[in-house]
Amino acid sequence: MTLSAGDDRRILLIATNDTFCHVYQNLAELLATVDHDEKLAGAVEFFDATGRRLHPVFAAGWRLEALDAGAAPAQPQAVRQRLTAVVAHVAQYARSHPDVLARSRISLEQALAELPRLDGPELARDLDALPEHLEHDSGNWLHNLAHSAGWAD
Repeated sequence: MTLSAGDDRRILLIATNDTFCHVYQNLAELLATVDHDEKLAGAVEFFDATGRRLHPVFAAGWRLEALDAGAAPAQPQAVRQRLTAVVAHVAQYARSHPDVLARSRISLEQALAELPRLDGPELARDLDALPEHLEHDSGNWLHNLAHSAGWAD
């Protein structure tokens, strides 16, 4: 099965406990990140820009080598609810750990005001609001905060 959601080849990686997410522009970008040994701190799931589940395909040594599109219909509303939970988790983490924001020279009030508003009208538009994975880049404050908040209490 193809991974394409029309021309939109973005892939959403989301923690199974809804505490972290990243948007990759395509499979090659995701696999390049894996090749650079980026470590994840917990279990993840993958979805395309329509909300269709993507199943990981592993090579020897549990190395991710591909994603296969699931046969089940896309569930964009369920994925949007999970993204809303991620943003809520990041906001709560920011309130509890203002020092993380201080490193990015942004106030708590400004950070909370600039958190993504996930109000569609479709999942692809919500993905536009999320921080992209920026390889070899310290990222913006939201990207850094998402990493700090990911899999945190």
